Amino acid sequence: MLTSYLVSCPHPGCGWFGSLLPAQNGVPMPTFPGAVVNFHCPQCESEWRAKVVGDDVQPLPQEEVQPALTV
Repeated sequence: MLTSYLVSCPHPGCGWFGSLLPAQNGVPMPTFPGAVVNFHCPQCESEWRAKVVGDDVQPLPQEEVQPALTV
């Protein structure tokens, strides 16, 4: 079932808030309780993940990007 969620972008400095459908590679995805879903911010163009809990979602911790090692 396609369901939109009321979310706010977790990225610093963005502040976008609104209703979004979870999507993967731009394609809306159906959701079910316990699923991990992806969101794409229409303002800052960043992505984040959240877990479906009941009729809501909880953002997951953002993965830290590690710099590549230079040899």
